[in-house]
Parts: sequence; C-alpha cells; structure tokens
Amino acid sequence: MGFVKRFGSVALLATCATMVSAQTTKNTDDSAPVNATGPYYGPWQVNATIDPKITPNGPLYTGNYVAPTTAKYDYAEVIHKSYLFYHSQRSGKLPYQRLAWRGDSCFKCTGSYGEDLSGGYYEAANTMKWGLPLGFIITQLAFNLWAFPDAYVAINEWNEGLEAVKWGTDYLINAHPQDYIFVGQLGTSAVGTTDVDFGYFGPPEEYEMWVPLGIMHTALYVTPQEPSSEITGESAAAMAAASVLFKDTNPAYAATLLNHSRVLYNFAKTYPGTYNNNTKFALAKEWYPSSQFQDEIAWAAAWLYIATNEKAYLNDSITYYNNQSTQDSWNEYSWDSKGAGLHVLLYHITKDPVYATNAKTYFTQWLPGIGSNQTIRQTPRGLGYYENWGSLSYAANAVFLMLRHAKDLGYTDSYAKTLVNFAIQQINYILGDCGRSWVVGFGENSPLRPYHKSSYNSYIDYPMRGQNQSLVGDDFLNSFTLNRFILYGALEGGPAMDDSYFDDRTNYVYTEVTQDYNAAFTGALAGLVDYYGSKNFQPFSDCGLDLGWGHKNASKPPTWPDDDCYHTCNKNCSTSKKASSMPTGVEASGPGATSTPTSAATSLTQGLTLLSVSMITIALSLLL
Repeated sequence: MGFVKRFGSVALLATCATMVSAQTTKNTDDSAPVNATGPYYGPWQVNATIDPKITPNGPLYTGNYVAPTTAKYDYAEVIHKSYLFYHSQRSGKLPYQRLAWRGDSCFKCTGSYGEDLSGGYYEAANTMKWGLPLGFIITQLAFNLWAFPDAYVAINEWNEGLEAVKWGTDYLINAHPQDYIFVGQLGTSAVGTTDVDFGYFGPPEEYEMWVPLGIMHTALYVTPQEPSSEITGESAAAMAAASVLFKDTNPAYAATLLNHSRVLYNFAKTYPGTYNNNTKFALAKEWYPSSQFQDEIAWAAAWLYIATNEKAYLNDSITYYNNQSTQDSWNEYSWDSKGAGLHVLLYHITKDPVYATNAKTYFTQWLPGIGSNQTIRQTPRGLGYYENWGSLSYAANAVFLMLRHAKDLGYTDSYAKTLVNFAIQQINYILGDCGRSWVVGFGENSPLRPYHKSSYNSYIDYPMRGQNQSLVGDDFLNSFTLNRFILYGALEGGPAMDDSYFDDRTNYVYTEVTQDYNAAFTGALAGLVDYYGSKNFQPFSDCGLDLGWGHKNASKPPTWPDDDCYHTCNKNCSTSKKASSMPTGVEASGPGATSTPTSAATSLTQGLTLLSVSMITIALSLLL
C-alpha cells in the first residue's frame, strides 16, 4: 500500500491535538489478570526485534489422521473470543463498551438519502464497508446459529450470536433507503494513486481528524442503472436468514428483515448485473472481484424459502443453482462463491440425493485417503491449502459445511465420520496441533502482531497521534512493536504452503485478520461442540481477559448486572446472558440504543487531556 504524505483538509485539527507515547510498564509476568479490569503486563507489551519468521514444530502429517475421541481444545472458549473479535470491528455508536480500546466511531457516516450508515462492521484493519463480503459475513453469522443452535445455547453464546447478527442487519436495513436503492460500499479506499482509507493507520474513532485528503466515508449506491445482483442478493440472504432467528423472540423485527429481503431479492432478479461492470465500484472489483452473481440469487432464494416456506423461492433457488454461472461456483465456499453452501442447504431442505452428490464432489477435493480424488494439497502438518491468501479461512469454510452436512446425514453415518474426522484435523491444526495457534489470544504461541490498526493504534494509546500518516503507516507496517491491545479471537490469514509464517505486519498476507475469516470458523467450532456433546464444554466468560480496562487512559469499565456470568467472573448464575443483560443505563443494542456509560467521544477528550505534550509543541513540530 502507498502512504499519503499530507494531512489534506484536516491539517488544522492536527495542530490542535496533543501527542503521547504511552508506553506500558514491563515486567516478566506473563499471566492474565484475575478479572476483566486488572492490568496485564505480559509479553504483549514487550517490544521485540527478533526475526519474525516461524516454522511451527508440530508433528508432520503422515496421511492417516485419527481424530481424538474427546475434544482436545476448548472450542467454547474460542467461540467466545471470536465474538470478541467482532466487537473490535464494530462501527458506529456503541450501546456499551466491551473493549476499553474501542469506542464510538463513524461520526460522519450519513448517506445521500439521510440514512444513518454509522453501524455495521469495518472490514479487516480498515474502516471500509464493502457490500459483498459484509453481506456474506452477516449471512454466515446467522447460518452458524441456525446450523447448531443447541451448541450455542448450551455454552451461553446464543444471545451474543444474535447480537452480532443484529449489529449487521441493523446496518443493512439503514443501507436500503428505497426499494431499488442500496448502499453497495461505504468509504473510499483510494483516489487515483493516493490511498485514503487504506492510507489511514490510526483508530476509527479519530478517522475524521486525520484521514488523508480529508475524505469522509462516502456511500456508493446500487441502482437499476448500476446494478449489483451479488450485493443485493447476498444482503437479501443475510436478512432472510436473520429473520428466521428473530421470528419467535422479536417478530416485528423479523418481519422488517423479511420485507427488506423480499424487496432486495426482487431487485437482484429484476435488474441483473455485477459490480464488476460498474466503474463506480472499480476499487471494489480490485480488492473483492466478484466471480458471478447468479449464485447469490440462488442463495437468497434458498434462505427466503427457509424463512417463508413459499415454494416459489425454492423453485427459483433450484433454477439459479443449475445455471451455468452458478455451477462455476460449486467448488468453493467464500464471500465470493456460494455454490458449495447451496449443495448443503438444498440437501437439507429437499433431501434430494443430487445435492448430496454435488456436496460430496466438493468435499472430495479436500479429503485425503487411498485412491481419493483430493486436489487440494495439504501442508506438511496437515492443513488443507486452497489458496495462500486466507488459507486458514478457506479450510474453516469447508469444514463448517462438512459438519453441517454430517449432522444432516447423522454423525454415525460412515461418510459423516469421514467428514468429521477431517474437520477436526483442520480446526485442531488452527488451534495448536501444528505447533502454534493461529488465533490471537488463544493457545500456545498465538500471534503477536496481527495486521490490525486499532489494536495497535487505539484512541486511548496512539503514540504518533498528529503525525503524517505516511510516518504512522511506516511504523505500523515495519516496526516489530507488538500490538498494544489483545485482538482476542481473530483468526489470521495463515501460513505458507510449507507451514512457515511471518509474525509481523509487513507480511500481511500471513497476519491479516478480517471478519469473513472468522465467520464460518465460528460456526465450525460450534459444530465440534455439537459433535462432541455440549455437556462436555463449559461456558466461557470475559473473566481473566485483558480487555484494556487497566490502561491509564481507559474510561470506567461497564457495570454488569449481578446475574451476569458472560462478562464477569460470576459463577452459578441462574440465567444465561439475556438481551436485557446490558451495562447499567443501557436498554438495548442497535438503532435507538442509549449511549455507553462513558461515550467514546468523552473518553477521547479524557485521553487527550492526559497527553503530556502541549498543542504548541505539536504545532511547532509540524512546522519544522
């Protein structure tokens, strides 16, 4: 990425800010605090200058993996931490502050029709909202809950999962101001050769102050004249899937979602087309090129059938499923391609063996064995390696589908056993079997330098605040400084084909984190909880996690209800986390929610007050 060497229209703001290098005291204690508000002085605060290249020392894969009969890892813990990662990606006004180092953001995110676009999730390390991957993330988060509901309930993650889905669908509702107008992208990644969002390396909470060229988050719209059936189709799928989850507990909200889903589905069908052919979305095509759009229409129709039981949607799904363009997606499951997901979903709906056969063809390319037709190679330590960028997520996506399909077949079915065995191998590789964990804040030798801007430069700890973003970016990319806050639960991109890995932010193909990496991974973990038996797992909580509240610039942490066992160290609670289990003074999440106990804007003011260098000093330094 290029780095902008100017402040643009925010130069005056730069001279009014103060700077601090908030270095945390170091000692040799590498244990976590005993509660969520205690300080943590472990290795995360230690700067290192060692060679970051790592080759894990786990045992080599011999081609004959046998899954353990009891769970080797605490999958419930990883699910809990994965949902924490989604909190780190939240945009907008937060109903409560789960992480001390993330606050309110996207202050100038209003669309051309007056719609509030501040919510939803930021993409990866940046503050972009790309329509197709964002829609997929929300669909997948809903798919997870739909696929393995008992597992989520048993480990006390169901309501957290619902909250994560709703945070996404609230944004999608707002992004649909008129029937045939939908926000396909929010933000500007670059202008010509000048990076804008991609050239900003500070916290989202201060984006409006320091963004290169002073360009605020701008909405790009899908319209009948400039269609994108993949974006409207995927968003329709997300809202249809979510409506199923909320149908009993929040029927009015479910009805709203279903109405938007129907309209967006009709939009996708009536005005077919791809954003690849739209010059307005040229940068989306560069970073997230779409392979086809017919699979998203089939995908949306399948979810609408599940939500409504209206046969016309099922007929549509099957028709689009058999379209040649959709068939081109049959051997992948990702933000871009839904074909493999359709095999599993349509088999679940119809029990037609043709979908099981097609699913088996998709799975076969992953599965090893004597005489197999495996085409996806495995690394020396066993990871199914589909692609170098996001290698772990492609494996996680595949095994999520394997586990859901195995549940449909019955876990005692011989083919289901084959699927489960491979799924366990892949997830256990990710969690530590290869010799290291690839999930931040979990297991042995977990990543220390994820490519993630706000956990490195937080609004409560931003040593280079006010400096040119080219300098901030150079420090972010090229220093060996460890991220200042723990990005719990984030699944990194993954290793090279030989299992080697660079634990630095320069080699971001290895260390990048993004929500679509975690989406199906979270569901696969729930699938393993379901397979091994939820009675064999205990709910995990924030107890003992360093969420940043011990930092000297942090605001006051939330006060949780006495019966809350999700965010606290409380034990033996009579109830699991409920929708009403929010910090004191907070009514609900989403649009219309009350503000945080201490708003991010207030926290930012408090943090700036604590900074030790005067505005005169920073102004003089900028002039020199």
